[in-house]
Amino acid sequence: MPPFKSNGHEILTPTEMGEADRLTIASGIDGLVLMEAAGHAVKDVVLEHYPDVKRAVILCGPGNNGGDGYVVARLLRERGVMVALHLNAEPRLDSDAAKAAARWRGACLPLGNLAISAGDVVIDALYGAGFKGRLEGADAAAAALVRESGVPVVAVDLPSGLSGLTGTADGEAFRADHTVTFFRKKPGHLLQPGRALCGQVHVADIGISPCVLGTINPKLFENSPHSYESDLPRPSVTTHKYARGAVGVFSCEAHATGAARL
Repeated sequence: MPPFKSNGHEILTPTEMGEADRLTIASGIDGLVLMEAAGHAVKDVVLEHYPDVKRAVILCGPGNNGGDGYVVARLLRERGVMVALHLNAEPRLDSDAAKAAARWRGACLPLGNLAISAGDVVIDALYGAGFKGRLEGADAAAAALVRESGVPVVAVDLPSGLSGLTGTADGEAFRADHTVTFFRKKPGHLLQPGRALCGQVHVADIGISPCVLGTINPKLFENSPHSYESDLPRPSVTTHKYARGAVGVFSCEAHATGAARL
């Protein structure tokens, strides 16, 4: 793969993230290994922030995001947490999600039968950053029910209903307290209203090498002091004030100088 100097602040579109997964699997890392690592990352966030959780209510979709949810369900139950798993559709046969579902030995309840109680923590694993369209039927009803219940929500990759590319929702969307995404953030984590609906975003390392970025060649980067602070001048402590540059501020009439004064 072509060399790429990563600073960890690259932003990947959903299509680019799919390519990162593909390149990683093509390099010899099984997709189920990535899914297991993703499930462990979500489980860790749940237990770190909600150590007294009474019940984990896990909502699984038919794709890889749902596969992550099956892994989380199994791992949390192994840690002694009561788990209720609801799905809106069965995983595709022979997919990694189907393999993860086969490792879950508990009940799989219809999403339409979802009920929320005080003390629950909801893990939203319905859809990830590649979601397009709008939540409908039981999906939309679940998002509304969870929002009205006020229980904490941990989203897998991105709150369901949001576009990972634009951060917008065409209708209902989950509101998360924590969102666990993988390898790199997506635009939907940073653009409003997605930014507000994601809560605290955790970027988990699941075994994807930064080397894949050399092939993907991302064009988006998260703006932060880390990106430019090394280029800022560092004057000596003895530098005279007139050698540090000057700033000129132009304003409007006297009654409209607030921003300029600030």
